[in-house]
Amino acid sequence: MLLLLPLLSGCGLLYTDIKVPRGYRSASPSEVKAAPDDPTATGHSCQRSALFLVAWGDSSYASAVADALKGAGRDGILYDVKADMKVNSYVIGLYTKVCTYVTGKVAKL
Repeated sequence: MLLLLPLLSGCGLLYTDIKVPRGYRSASPSEVKAAPDDPTATGHSCQRSALFLVAWGDSSYASAVADALKGAGRDGILYDVKADMKVNSYVIGLYTKVCTYVTGKVAKL
């Protein structure tokens, strides 16, 4: 039974409402109006699950990119994006947090 618990750590048995990243294509510097002084922005998005019963959150690339653009303080498009995922799991997965982190440069629209 304990061997099956890690398989359940990303979902809830009673309730699941999560969004996960599958693929994301970011613009390259040649596709946008890139400038040498474009600021770098970082954003993240997370999902959680508890007790193997409930799971909620949005760890999608789109949500992480929106967070990065919001933190940049200006309207634009994120390009040259690098993405990472971080998973924290506690007590054999009884509580799990999965986050997607993105970092990229913000070009003016």
